[in-house]
Amino acid sequence: MLLYLSMLDTQEEKDKFTEIYDQYQHFCWYVANQLLEDAHLAEDAVQDAFLALTRHLDKVDDVDSPKTRKFLMTIVKSKAIDILRKRKGGELSTEDMEAETQDPARDILDQYITKENYNHLISCILELDEAYRVVFEYKYVHQLSDGEIAQLLNITPKLVNVRFFRARKKLQDMLEKEVVSRAGTR
Repeated sequence: MLLYLSMLDTQEEKDKFTEIYDQYQHFCWYVANQLLEDAHLAEDAVQDAFLALTRHLDKVDDVDSPKTRKFLMTIVKSKAIDILRKRKGGELSTEDMEAETQDPARDILDQYITKENYNHLISCILELDEAYRVVFEYKYVHQLSDGEIAQLLNITPKLVNVRFFRARKKLQDMLEKEVVSRAGTR
């Protein structure tokens, strides 16, 4: 815990992080253990997730909100999947991918990010208007905060958030149309 706290600047950030850690550490371990099926590896995934959280603490407004819980679940799942990839030489089995997508709260965009659909997703991203595509890339690929993206693009963080929301919506619409058209041809 001291390592995490040493990475934070203000006492307010440290207090918020401590509250999040105390409230969600067991939940995060449970999520990681469901994917990894190994208690020690789950602990590693949780540690990596909380380390990542120190860089993205600004994205948490209300510690008790469902949004915070989902945000942490996303981070810890990502870290667990990274561990699976490292253990299996960069390849995930179909079972691992299914375990990743079994959460019913995930939206179509999250479900679409699988090895089979990766290239199609990239082509959809490339079809986005440049303003949306750049924000989406900075947020997902480079994992920059709204403030960092705003600074790079010389726009406000609120506009970054709006563009990101619109980019996600446009991608979801494109992917939903694709899913509907595939279902219609079967």
